[in-house]
Amino acid sequence: MKVSKRGLRVAAAVAAGALTLGTLSGCAAGGNDSKTFTVWWYSGEDTAQYIAWTEALDEFKAAHPDVTVNFEFKTWEQIEKSGNSILDSDKAPDLSEWNKGNGTAGAASQAGLLLNLEDYAAEYGWTDLLPASAQQVGRYTDGLMGNGDLYGVPTYGEYVGWFYNADVLSANGIDATALKSQADLEAAFAKLVAAGITPIAAADYMLVHLAYNLTLNKADNDWVNAYQFFDGEVDFNDAAFTQASEQIQSWTQKGYIASSASGATADDAVAAFTSGTSPFMPGGTWLDGTVAGAAKFTWGKILNPGNAVSTGSAGNIWVIPAKGKNPDLAAEFINLTLQPKAQNTMANNGGLPLLATELGDNPTTAITLPLFQQLVADNGLGFYPDWPVSGYYDILKAAVIDLVAGNTTPAQYREAIGSYYEENKP
Repeated sequence: MKVSKRGLRVAAAVAAGALTLGTLSGCAAGGNDSKTFTVWWYSGEDTAQYIAWTEALDEFKAAHPDVTVNFEFKTWEQIEKSGNSILDSDKAPDLSEWNKGNGTAGAASQAGLLLNLEDYAAEYGWTDLLPASAQQVGRYTDGLMGNGDLYGVPTYGEYVGWFYNADVLSANGIDATALKSQADLEAAFAKLVAAGITPIAAADYMLVHLAYNLTLNKADNDWVNAYQFFDGEVDFNDAAFTQASEQIQSWTQKGYIASSASGATADDAVAAFTSGTSPFMPGGTWLDGTVAGAAKFTWGKILNPGNAVSTGSAGNIWVIPAKGKNPDLAAEFINLTLQPKAQNTMANNGGLPLLATELGDNPTTAITLPLFQQLVADNGLGFYPDWPVSGYYDILKAAVIDLVAGNTTPAQYREAIGSYYEENKP
């Protein structure tokens, strides 16, 4: 299946305020047997999504005083581990934020666990409202992401780069924005180690994203299309995978990554960064709010130096479970989150909305949006490493943690992730 992976071209338009949206009329919630509406999401309280969606939920409640609204916060891990089993039960919510990709939303759509949203998309105008490139993460054919019918609706963008502590770096003669290559980055790490500083705070899923961004350092869009969409052959011993695996090992051996990272949590890594212990942290935009709230130093972000393609995409998607009891209400709420009010709230709180008409003056937005725009302009969004095949996230995480712990070699790491990919691809 050939999918042209274009970047989310909306970002430049967003920045210019070029998207002017009219208010869509809400869908009447007719035919609902229950007056209880249950919605799940896992974007945390300090994220722009949480703030915007909570505001939209208040608006929804005001419009439906006869409906009991149950909001339940779920962690990403909860969705990852038991998502499909929950969807296939009488405990399925009416609406949920969901993981995008073949192994998650794709598998659920193929199993008939997600509602086909084409009718709602036509009713509310979502197909015209959202850029086609953004819709890729919500469209699936036989479980494969990229085209086909709409099963999920994105509302924001995201990417993975490097958070950095400008104060610590400046004190050690390092300007993160001047790092233009992997060699530059490694020279900075070496300088920090010589000063008694462990450069990188990373653990758990962060290591998966780090490994993928290092892999993408030697990749282009043809490589991404082969890996993500099976449009070409994937060689797990190519320059991209080889460099990444060897760097992970080398960086651990040199003290750039603490060997204890193999047994730490992502929260531990965030704490190490925001406390000032380690001045670099590989992380996604979902951590922007956490860092902004906790860091007592000047912080910034850069993309992985030298990458033509980086980890990122439209954000996670709204899905309506097929066993949900109130699909009309769910669609109405999705639509609220796409309107200028919710989108502008997201922008004003440091997020990356797809359809904002006003960006405000939030300092976090000023840090993170230009990098997203850069990725969009350069067609540089490379999706996420676990998307191609079902169950891949656990394999990738176990393999990279073993590599950091010194339990495996780079070649064994590549064999572990490569064999699973080949055995499970369609």
